[in-house]
Amino acid sequence: MDASNPSLYTVKQVAALTGVLETTLRVWERRYGVVTPTRSPGGYRLYSDADVARLRSMAALVADGVPASAAARSVTHQPDAAPAATQGLDELDLVAAAASMDPARLDDVLSRALLQAPVEHVSDAWLLPELARLGRAWESRDLTVAHEHFATAGVTRFLGRVFAETPSGDLGPVLVGLPEKSQHDLGLLAFATCLRRLGVDVAYLGANVPVADWEAVAARHHPRAAVLGAPQGTRVQRAQEVVDRLN
Repeated sequence: MDASNPSLYTVKQVAALTGVLETTLRVWERRYGVVTPTRSPGGYRLYSDADVARLRSMAALVADGVPASAAARSVTHQPDAAPAATQGLDELDLVAAAASMDPARLDDVLSRALLQAPVEHVSDAWLLPELARLGRAWESRDLTVAHEHFATAGVTRFLGRVFAETPSGDLGPVLVGLPEKSQHDLGLLAFATCLRRLGVDVAYLGANVPVADWEAVAARHHPRAAVLGAPQGTRVQRAQEVVDRLN
């Protein structure tokens, strides 16, 4: 606390009060405008009690798997995030967002979903069922290939941000990816993100990884485990081949 003003705190004190690194606090301030600290005569940042409360709220949302950008909109009460407090998961329509071909609308739907619950719950209870519904809409020709690709690309980018913003844990490492000629990795990316949320050091390899590359990565990084997906039944044999080679 600043000795000349007992209601103001230095960045070091705020880091201790919130459990957020000083560098992260500065990023949240500069990139998202979460708080606007005053300055001491010497030019040092000084934070109020309200700033500390807002940063604690931001930290809690991020800890629950909400992307920093969406968490910032929530704690600063920006208009595009305001409906999230009353909108449940069952009211969020990924297919309608895909049909709109509006990137901002799609990102908003995904952000609102993660404001409802931690990412692991959102993945199981909403995202994966919505992706299945998206696939059915494409099969019935209610949506075109372009709509489906637009939505899956947006979800991939969104999950990638959540994955990147989730600190890596001490458990593992664990390799996560798809075998060669397997392309549809959204479900596996959601799984990898949830795994990282549990404190696991996840190396996400993505789709279409050849057997030789699985072996090379495993030989170099000595993972505790490897998780492969086989979204198409015909790819199970290729996944089994990777498992056999790694064993």
